[in-house]
Formats: sequence, C-alpha cells, structure tokens
Amino acid sequence: MANGLPKRWAFKFGAYYYRPHPSEKHMFDGQSWYRLGDTYPKALRKFASIKEIEAGEVLASAVDRYTVEVLPTLKPQTQASYSAALKRIRQGLGHNKVVMIKPQLVYQYMDSVSRARSMNLANTDLKVLNQVLRHCVRWGVIEQNQITGEVKYFGKRDGLKKERDRYVQDWELAAWLSVAKPQQVAFAALVLLIGARKADTLRIMEAHIAKDALYVQDSKTGKDAHFEMTEALRAALEQARAAKPKPSLYLFPNSNGGCYVGANGRCESFDREWRKSIKRAIKETDLEVSFTRHDLRAKAGSDAENEARAQELLRHTDPAMTRKHYRRKKQMIRPAK
Repeated sequence: MANGLPKRWAFKFGAYYYRPHPSEKHMFDGQSWYRLGDTYPKALRKFASIKEIEAGEVLASAVDRYTVEVLPTLKPQTQASYSAALKRIRQGLGHNKVVMIKPQLVYQYMDSVSRARSMNLANTDLKVLNQVLRHCVRWGVIEQNQITGEVKYFGKRDGLKKERDRYVQDWELAAWLSVAKPQQVAFAALVLLIGARKADTLRIMEAHIAKDALYVQDSKTGKDAHFEMTEALRAALEQARAAKPKPSLYLFPNSNGGCYVGANGRCESFDREWRKSIKRAIKETDLEVSFTRHDLRAKAGSDAENEARAQELLRHTDPAMTRKHYRRKKQMIRPAK
C-alpha cells in the first residue's frame, strides 16, 4: 500500500486512478489507467461498484471496506461523525497491520488525538475503531478484536469535560418565550409535553395525529411512541397548526412548507432561527445563559415526577441513561432530623 493508497491505486492530476491488472481490464473499460474520482470517498464508492473491496492485512484497507459497506447503512448524522473518525484513524493507524492493533498502540494513538484535538474526539475514534475491528473478525481478517474491554475511554478522572447539566428554570423559559416566534413557542410546548428529540418532533406529520393519540417515530429505535391525546397535548398541537407559515403535511413546516430535517439529518435553518431567538432573549430579557433544543428534552425528563416516569417519557431502555443525562434538576435532600 504505497503512499497510504490501496494496491494499484495512484493519485495524479487531481484525481484517484486505478491501474487494472491485464486480466481485469475488461472490467474497467479496457483502460490502463481508470479514473475513479477527485475525492477519496468518491473513488472508493466508484471502485466498489466495479470490484469488491477486500480487507487486507493493513488497517487502511479494512477502513476502506467499512467506509463502503457499513458506513452508508448508518444514520446521516452518525455517518458524518464516523466519516471524520475513519479519516483520522486511517491517517494515524492505517499503515499498521490489523493484527498489530493492540492496546498499547491504541492508547498511544488516543493520547496523540487528545493532545492535538480533544479527549471527546479520541473517544469517538476508539468507538469507531472498535466497530471496524469487529467487522474485521466477521470478514475473517483477524480472529478477535484485541482492544475490546482492554482500552478504556477517557473519563472525568482524565480531565474530560463533564456531561452537560444545564437545567432550564421556568423563569428562563418564560423569558425566552416572550421573544420567540410562534412556531418556536409551539415547538417548545410540545417537546415539554412528550420529551421527543428535535428531529423526531420536526418530522411529525398531520397523518401521525389521530383523534385519541399522537404517534411519533423514535429515530434511534425506529419504533413508534403512542401518546394519549390529553387536553394539554391537543392544545399544543393546535398551537403548532396555528403557527404554520403555510399549509403543509408537516406539523412544523419550514417557510416552504417542507420538513426542516434535511437528508443529512440536520435542521440547519431551524437551528439558525433558534440561535437568533436565544441571542435576542439574552439581549432583551433577564435571560443570561443560553440553552439548546436538547435542554428542553432534558427539562421534560427533569420535571417528571419520578425517574421511572422520566424514563417512560424519554423512551429510554436504560434507566442509567435517564439518571445520568436527563435528571438535571437539583434534588432537595431531607435532613436526618
């Protein structure tokens, strides 16, 4: 693998080329130098459409196969973060044989990433590297993943920044609501009632609203959550309908009547308007510290009467997840006497 590229690959004239073996020239239009693409991901996809990518002895080839076969099956936002991690892993560890990816080497890599970038990125790279190595076992490249359970993620004791614990007080929410746009107000009202994720809320369509229930698909599990149609929920839905910029099949449409959530899973225009409203609230009201859309979901979990109710509302399968990230309200402790 010269210059970090797969066998028989070359980069010249601003693009990636493949030099087919004489026995396979017919697969590449009879060309001696076959142009694959001007970027590495494009070149990989083009090559994979013609010939199967094999995960060879070095990690870079395994990363390439994972990029072509596995990465496209993940959710858009996951693809974005994993793609960046795969690029870092390929550059930092790609020249090593897969069988040599052992704890000591990985710890050296993580320390390097944490110094150059951050501990959070190093943790992401470890997560993605584990995924690649698990697939290497499936592909028969190695017998076992030698870093599973052996390499630990950076934690608080290492100086990792603690989890977000921002709890939005009722008065802070009221201050923001006083300057927010009608659609933002309606969005907040619904999230505080059902605790849904931002993108899941923005994907709600009129077809998901029945006489006696609201159906919201959980993007992480793929399952539908069924919410009983209470008077408060019905009022929040009517509030959202009244705030539509134009008639639409979506409950929270953008200015064109379409969905705020793009093909990449991002909600850029919605997020942009949210930031504007927060800045305005800080400038014109008593609000001093900003909060995010996700903080509203955490407020829904924090304001629930107990942990079990919070877990049910947020659709978590693991109570530890609810307790660690979504029960942010400070609990009053009763003295012994």
